Amino acid sequence: QQIFIDNQRQFNMKSEDLKRRTKSFYQKLSQAHSQLNDDPFSANLNLYLSIEEEARIVLSVAQELEFQRDKIVNSLNMLKESSKTKLNKSGA
Repeated sequence: QQIFIDNQRQFNMKSEDLKRRTKSFYQKLSQAHSQLNDDPFSANLNLYLSIEEEARIVLSVAQELEFQRDKIVNSLNMLKESSKTKLNKSGA
């Protein structure tokens, strides 16, 4: 049961991190888009360098979140299995 609680806590932290990073990524992309819309000639194209790095980070955090989600599913399955009545519980 503690495994499930720990996994859920980690999942919640990763989820919040991904939300925050996704918002930041969106804001940077929106800023680049706005500059291109307003004046493509003077738009700061270096913004795309930071956007590329931000995209890599967002993807990495999303992968970590997916991993945590899988751990929760696995721990739930373990809890279900452990609650089943077994004739041979002692291994004898």
